[in-house]
Amino acid sequence: MQKTYEEIYNKLLPVMQLIEETFRKTKAGRKPKISDAQIATLFILSYITNTPVLKLAQFLIHPKLKSYHIFRKTRIKRIYKILRYYMHSRVMAVIVLKLLRGKEIKLVVDGTLLPSASLSRAKTQRIKRFAGKAFWGKRKRRLYSEHYKREVEFEELCYGVLVMVVCDTDGIVYDLWFHPASMNEVKSLKLRVSKGFWLRELLKRFELIGDKGYRHCEYVKVCESKEEKAHRQVVEGVFSWLKRFNYVSGWRKGITLLTYLYAYALGYSFFRKREVLSCA
Repeated sequence: MQKTYEEIYNKLLPVMQLIEETFRKTKAGRKPKISDAQIATLFILSYITNTPVLKLAQFLIHPKLKSYHIFRKTRIKRIYKILRYYMHSRVMAVIVLKLLRGKEIKLVVDGTLLPSASLSRAKTQRIKRFAGKAFWGKRKRRLYSEHYKREVEFEELCYGVLVMVVCDTDGIVYDLWFHPASMNEVKSLKLRVSKGFWLRELLKRFELIGDKGYRHCEYVKVCESKEEKAHRQVVEGVFSWLKRFNYVSGWRKGITLLTYLYAYALGYSFFRKREVLSCA
């Protein structure tokens, strides 16, 4: 398995180096200990191994690397651009391939709350990751009650962010973003459409489906049939993996969160574990 991960790293690295060249600005000075292309590759590998990026860097590159070699804000912004460019290029290739094969492309939109701190810590201590009332949100949950012998719906508080995902019916992520947890999903989608050229172009060409919460949104077709509802469930698989990184990442800034989200979306879309294991 270790050999397989190293093979994936060595295959991904040349691609990231080509993308890095497109964004590179000539600068004088000492060569960095670890390049942006290497860090971008490690972020995607973090999804596959469920291991923090720093540990991967120390294992695959050099044992004396420190967190400040990787997680400086200016550097993370460059990593985010590389991952976003890579996602868009891979998605374009998927779209062309599906259209050539005559497959219908349907996009699914949904959102989930991603906690950034426990409730007790958020109430009693200063939160460095995010701060403000906007990051307090409520979500409805259904759990089976042994006392009532049925599912009981209740609301619970959450401190974190609202993560929005647009993917196709095969689970390939086309776009994602986040807003404070208190924001409504429909409002979040409308803001993204108004500011995001990439999502606007996707909506011009493909149908976007969602649950009944998007009933009053002009961009989304609400799922009515059982077949459409089954297609919409694909996005839950994306969310299940996006939530896992929060336990191992140790992120501190919003741009780092976004970089991790893009890396995990890329890993889930194109490097799923069953495909990695089949190559071993």
